[in-house]
Amino acid sequence: MTEQADTPRRRKRDRGLWWLLGTALVAWAGSWRVIYLEVTRWHHMNSRLRFTPPPVPRGAPPPHAGLPVIMALTVAGAAPLLTVLAATLLVVKSTARSRRKDRSE
Repeated sequence: MTEQADTPRRRKRDRGLWWLLGTALVAWAGSWRVIYLEVTRWHHMNSRLRFTPPPVPRGAPPPHAGLPVIMALTVAGAAPLLTVLAATLLVVKSTARSRRKDRSE
C-alpha cells in the first residue's frame, strides 16, 4: 500500500530525470553543431578548439572569444557529464525498482 502512495512522487522524479537527460542530449548536440560551424564555416576556432581571432588593425584592442564561443565550449564539456549522470541514475533506479518487485513477489 505504501508503494502505491509513492508512485506519483516517484514518477515526478523520474520525469525530471528524463527531462534532464533529454535537455542534456539536445544541448550536447547543439553545442557541437555550433563548434563545428565555428571551426569550419566561421573560422573563429581552429581544429584544436582554440580561439583564432581575425587579423586586427594596428591600435585596435585584441579580440577575445565571445559569449557564443565560451558557452559552446562550456556546454560541450558539461552536457556529456549530465547525460551520463542522468542515464546512470535512471538505470540504477530502474534496476532497484525491478529488484524490489522481484523480492515482493
